[in-house]
Amino acid sequence: MKLDPISTARLDLVAITPEALRSELAADGCLAQILGCRVTSEWPPADWEPHVLSLVLDAFTERPDEIGWHRYILLRAESESATASKPILIGSLGAFHWPSNPTEVELGYGILPEFRLHGYATEAAKAMVTWMEAIDPTITIIAHTYAEHIGSIRILDHCNFKREGPGVEPGTIRFVKQR
Repeated sequence: MKLDPISTARLDLVAITPEALRSELAADGCLAQILGCRVTSEWPPADWEPHVLSLVLDAFTERPDEIGWHRYILLRAESESATASKPILIGSLGAFHWPSNPTEVELGYGILPEFRLHGYATEAAKAMVTWMEAIDPTITIIAHTYAEHIGSIRILDHCNFKREGPGVEPGTIRFVKQR
């Protein structure tokens, strides 16, 4: 099942496929070809947790109808360069329904260092939240981050999330999207 991208002024949020996830897990060098984009040597982000790839791949098997909720690849057009014809992979984001609480969706995102501080994560998160609320207005959207990740907290603030208390993992803060 292929979904249309979620497009913003500067980005396309493209739903990840099982083929792309398997390529990432195998580190086989085929990801750029599968996604039809340029992948920099910084990919994947240093703070990316590899177990998430397996988690999402398993979710595709268990709940294939939720492909749009899982991980999206953030592609930015290379309009500044006359020679660049392919978009560039700058990060990822997605939302995950935890089986233990199907009315709650956890938002996560990551931007490669060279593309941070340009508002891409906020732009993508706002687009994803809007999409999720349109698909299922009854869900509760949450996020977790570490107190020292000031940029991540700012993104959540811009997306109208509020601190709720301690997160699931030690040292994290739980945020809930306010409506």
